[in-house]
Amino acid sequence: MSAPSLLACAAAAFCIGLPVIAASAQLEAGHRAAGAADAAALAAADAVSGWAEGEPCALAATVAAEVRGELTLCEVSAPRAEARVEVRIGAPLGGAVARARAGSVPGVPGASGAPDGVVGANGWAWPSDRRALSQGFHDGFSIDLAVTPDGALYAPYEGTVVRAGPDGGGVPAACLARPEWWRGTNHTVLIRHEFEGRVIYSSHNHVAPGSSQQLGVTPGARVRAGQRVASAGMSGCTSGPHTHFTLSTTPSNAYPDIDPFEYLGRP
Repeated sequence: MSAPSLLACAAAAFCIGLPVIAASAQLEAGHRAAGAADAAALAAADAVSGWAEGEPCALAATVAAEVRGELTLCEVSAPRAEARVEVRIGAPLGGAVARARAGSVPGVPGASGAPDGVVGANGWAWPSDRRALSQGFHDGFSIDLAVTPDGALYAPYEGTVVRAGPDGGGVPAACLARPEWWRGTNHTVLIRHEFEGRVIYSSHNHVAPGSSQQLGVTPGARVRAGQRVASAGMSGCTSGPHTHFTLSTTPSNAYPDIDPFEYLGRP
């Protein structure tokens, strides 16, 4: 191949590669922004409720800055011990913005709706033993469900257990910003469900290691809606006991694409 041809090929490869690199950087910025927003919201909510020292929004700004982010919005409510934040992280394609909320459910602090483990008319059960949120949507359609000291976690619908134990993931962005929240490998219970011709995967996270096995819940096991499948713990990246719950069209516990309230109902 002649020198001009080689130069042309090199230039073409370079020009094609630039958009790919930029898109990859944008995606990575989006994930970092989501993790930073989660960490900032939780830090602010901890400060509002007295679990952390400092002015809530100042603490949130510090957390965002630790992962090279900028806090662009911070609203707190002392009566609800709630914080809402927005974080921006720069990237070649204009940057990424993520929003997060942490605190109790607006209007129903400490809500405790239907009895624990009860299956609704559509066949779905609330997945934790306290019908309340500790955090709304983040990392896609993920939600954090509050738990009682017993920490019972339930199968949201009948299905087959796909995974029960370590998820093999690394340290998420939220714990890069707040290393004190890292408790070691996250333990999950991932279940495959079939509902109205659709395959849906649910997951509980921050599960207490070994709690599923003690209940006889192992990969391949069939479970019914409302059946206890684990106990909430402190595995993975967490500031306190809860379950990071997801519904997804793929067998993954990260960045789910299904709104769980469509099946579970509201708290």
